[in-house]
Amino acid sequence: MEKIKTSFSGHDKFDCKIDWITKGLEAYKEDNTIFIQSNIEKTIARLGLGSNMVKSLHHWMKVFALIEGEKLTLLGKTILDKDPYLENSDTLWILHWNLVKYIEKASLYNLFFNKIYPHKFSKDDIFDYITSWLSENKIKLSPTTLNADIDVLIRMYNNNHGKNHSMSLLSELNIITKLSQSSYSLNINAVTPISDELFLYILCDYIEMQYSSSATSLSIDDIQRGKLSIQKSLCMSEHTLYSKIDKLSKLTESRFTYSETAGIRQIYISEHIDKSLILNKIYG
Repeated sequence: MEKIKTSFSGHDKFDCKIDWITKGLEAYKEDNTIFIQSNIEKTIARLGLGSNMVKSLHHWMKVFALIEGEKLTLLGKTILDKDPYLENSDTLWILHWNLVKYIEKASLYNLFFNKIYPHKFSKDDIFDYITSWLSENKIKLSPTTLNADIDVLIRMYNNNHGKNHSMSLLSELNIITKLSQSSYSLNINAVTPISDELFLYILCDYIEMQYSSSATSLSIDDIQRGKLSIQKSLCMSEHTLYSKIDKLSKLTESRFTYSETAGIRQIYISEHIDKSLILNKIYG
């Protein structure tokens, strides 16, 4: 059995704050060497962040797919140009999707949304599940590192931020609510809504990852219960998922159409759609 590639932590125990991305994108556009170790002192002064926060920001910009190699990605450029202050909730959903979709880049986030997917949970519940999963897959990780990663995940999504001006980047998506001192809920179907265009963008990205550029159909069962589940990743109910699917034909001018035959539910693809065109619609 091929060993699963994983990545835990990397964030220096800092959840990404809502104002960090703007600072990072602006600075990186002007100087793509800001995260090189020899330039860290200048970057600290420029961004107004501590050394470990700068390292954390670098981590988050990579896992959010805002930078790759030494360049801003198309997504990074688009956000900087069209939504630099992250006022469009679809921007936050794209960053969330990029965070959860690859087990090899942000393993805890992928497993939390696609494997654990708890309605109610505690930190211990997550710890126990991941520890068992690591053991099954013969992967070593220190309990200290895992606990720190869980703490950051919960802070990243917890919507009980009050009037904290340095609130976490993804808390506005209303994904996690703290119920008590040790109990939390995953707000399935009570999260911040996503646009139909964003759903299409994520669907096209999913097809690129899980299928191929020549695929002519897509299984609804995969979207709901596959290793990477769009429904779970976006905390959708089945009803909400199907309401989005029902709009695809009109949205794509019949390039994507839904059909159910003999209990087999599929989205049929007559022509693939360039994700960059969908980004233009989201921010048009």
